[in-house]
Amino acid sequence: MGAYRHYQGVTPGAGQRVVFICSGNICRSPLAEYYARSLGLEAGSCGLDCGVGFPADPRVVQYGRQVNLNLDAHQTKRADEFPFRPDDLIVVMEPKHVRKFHQQVGTKHKIVLAGLCCPEPFPYLHDPYNCSPQYFARCEALVMSSVRGLCAKN
Repeated sequence: MGAYRHYQGVTPGAGQRVVFICSGNICRSPLAEYYARSLGLEAGSCGLDCGVGFPADPRVVQYGRQVNLNLDAHQTKRADEFPFRPDDLIVVMEPKHVRKFHQQVGTKHKIVLAGLCCPEPFPYLHDPYNCSPQYFARCEALVMSSVRGLCAKN
């Protein structure tokens, strides 16, 4: 993966929290958070460009129900207000999120690109917010695949 090599191959250590980050904290990162928790990881999520206290996108809530995850309680959190711990593993959905995270939070955390944890790695897990229902479901399936890949390396 050339330019993105630095953002792959890292796995969560024992007891390490994984924090999933996307733009709005309503589609990708909440699904990743709740799925990671269902697999036994300590997890959180937040957004780089969002308000506070909004629910997950209804399509994500519905998708979650189809895969036995309940996202009804999710509320958006902003990255610049999130209570990060020094040893958190940060998992972002797109390369541009790395730069935004560094600008908003700092450069001390280890960062992984979620898509590089998929069986067929690629750097972008695209934002499905304005997409067709079919593409939305594909994006969410890739988010879940990336979480499985992250856990499998653990």
